[in-house]
Amino acid sequence: MHRTLNLLRRPLAAAMVIAALASPALSEDFTESHIAAARETIAAAHASEQFNEILIALADQTKALFQRSNPGAAKDIEEVVSSVALDLAKRRPELDRELERVWAGRFSEEELKQITAFFKSPVGEKYGQMAPVIIQDSMRSAGIWRDAISTEIVTRSRDELNKRGYNF
Repeated sequence: MHRTLNLLRRPLAAAMVIAALASPALSEDFTESHIAAARETIAAAHASEQFNEILIALADQTKALFQRSNPGAAKDIEEVVSSVALDLAKRRPELDRELERVWAGRFSEEELKQITAFFKSPVGEKYGQMAPVIIQDSMRSAGIWRDAISTEIVTRSRDELNKRGYNF
């Protein structure tokens, strides 16, 4: 179940990065020291680690896609897709550079240094380690709450509309 939740979370995170990359702030030219500050902040916050498994998830999805079409080729599919994925892994630094521009576009160099200092503090380190778990737990709690409210809004609205003579 944890792996399934991670697989669901990754496309959302990728969409957030794509949306951030499309922002006007990224058209700016940043100094090397500003980009370096962003790089250090990202490392201290463990902010790019969540993207480390994107390629693994995509490879797994690709393998499953091809295996559904031709189950007898499972061994070759595994070999080919794994080889292509390993080759594409060389492109991970492209994402890192874009993330640095995202952070530099949202924070000044001084703000990045302050954020880095926080994440290097004991409480910042703990926050960086706990944030993914907290987000996952929060999303699960929000889903449970949403499902309960969904049922209640339908039930209560139907009851009220039935009182008014409608049949739902």
